[in-house]
Amino acid sequence: MALNPDLSMRRRTDRLLRAHGTAGRTDRSAHTPTLGTWASAHGLFDPRSPWLVPALLLLATRLVLWSWLPLASEDAYITFRFARNLASGHGLVYNPGSKVFGFSSPTWTLWSALGTLLVHDPVLWARTTSVLADLATLAAMVWLLQRHASRASAWCFAVFYAAWPYFAAVSASGMENASMVALIALAAAASRSAWSGPLLAAVALMRPEGLAAAGVLAIGARWRDRAVALCLVAAAAMWLTLYFGSPIPQSLIAKSRLYGTPGPWVGRHWWEWLSPALLGRAPRSPDTQNLFVLSVVLAPALILGVRSLWRNRMSALALAIAACLAVWLVYAVLGVAYFWWYLCVPLAGFAALASVGFPSLARGRALYVSVALYVAGLWTLAPYLYVGRALNEMRGFAAVGQYLADHARPGDKVMAEPIGMIGYRAPVVVVDEIGLVSPAVARRRLEGSGWYADVARSERPDWLVVRASFVKAGDVFAGRGAPFRAGAERESLLTRYTVAAVIDTASHDLALAVLRRIR
Repeated sequence: MALNPDLSMRRRTDRLLRAHGTAGRTDRSAHTPTLGTWASAHGLFDPRSPWLVPALLLLATRLVLWSWLPLASEDAYITFRFARNLASGHGLVYNPGSKVFGFSSPTWTLWSALGTLLVHDPVLWARTTSVLADLATLAAMVWLLQRHASRASAWCFAVFYAAWPYFAAVSASGMENASMVALIALAAAASRSAWSGPLLAAVALMRPEGLAAAGVLAIGARWRDRAVALCLVAAAAMWLTLYFGSPIPQSLIAKSRLYGTPGPWVGRHWWEWLSPALLGRAPRSPDTQNLFVLSVVLAPALILGVRSLWRNRMSALALAIAACLAVWLVYAVLGVAYFWWYLCVPLAGFAALASVGFPSLARGRALYVSVALYVAGLWTLAPYLYVGRALNEMRGFAAVGQYLADHARPGDKVMAEPIGMIGYRAPVVVVDEIGLVSPAVARRRLEGSGWYADVARSERPDWLVVRASFVKAGDVFAGRGAPFRAGAERESLLTRYTVAAVIDTASHDLALAVLRRIR
């Protein structure tokens, strides 16, 4: 205790406040510094604080990847088509006239619709929002770390969050995950303010797994704020049910059924990178391969972070981290299929937790310098991963969308698996192979072989968008269920179509073929 007089004084104050009941709690809240007072007093513009310099670094990394990535991610355009239809008066639908809850984030979809109305460019709107959200995350987490851990911990998180290339890529992707991190951080920082209830509701409605994050954050909220959040979420669920027939996203149902939830061992892509011990294979995702190199220091820093936060486990910082890790736990236990942007919320939580423990691990400056050099050096490699992904989507999905925009008639029916850029660019009705916006397709796939032939027979699409391997051998790209019962069934279907174009031939078997119906 003698080594930490501030902590000793805080504990004595806590005991006095508990002894004096409500009056003491009120007095304490009046003297508790808030995020707003920290920002206005000195935190934002003091170059010695762990916010100003990291904020400039964050802006630089986001703008660099923003300029390098020509388009948002493929899946973002699914949300953008819903948003555009809503903004143009067609309703919250993907295919006009068909009400299917095919997006994952009600909050982000409505926000994108607002951006479409205001600036007519959802990509610009989403990217600008994500950069602002990242700055809000930085401010809130720095404040929480300084208040409940240490200034050194705040610096660790701020530099890592600003400089790690993955976070910059998510910010430029057009997906909602960066904003979800910001909402979690702000909800924790504002847990005793008038914003607490609405922020909790926003976290819960950001994505399906946001319910788990909001539940954790609600532990530290007042009963009044919990009630406000619950009412807002209930009202949103009721509206979704009345509009779509269910408050559960069809995208969630389709993905869980077709990709499966095989459990923590098969889904170890969510946790194998946290330990320096190899478990029969190196991490398979490039995103986690880069993290695996850090696991030698990451693992002990996480353990030390848990030990430190456990003593103050009801703090806003601990609850913010726990909310992020609750999302990770859902993914890991179920073995959810890996989509690279899903990692954003869990990784932010692990980064904050490791930042709490890292100063206890690092004696002197050597380890700080070593990790900083690794993060800086990663910028000579990692951006090419995200640029390569974006270019592949542009040469494939966006090119097919443009081809259909030029050659298909408005209202033509297209059966395809990549439906983001294709659906956004071409004014066509989409039959979705995965079932995100076509529930009947998802149900038929679960019934077994021949699903593709049966769907094509019943829907009679004017166009098919398939991989080259599908044309050659009938191989399906994603999900369960053989598309045909036999080779003759595939040949019978293909005789009704002719190959109109093959896009991105350099991708060989993964090249996209556009087939046009001839009879």
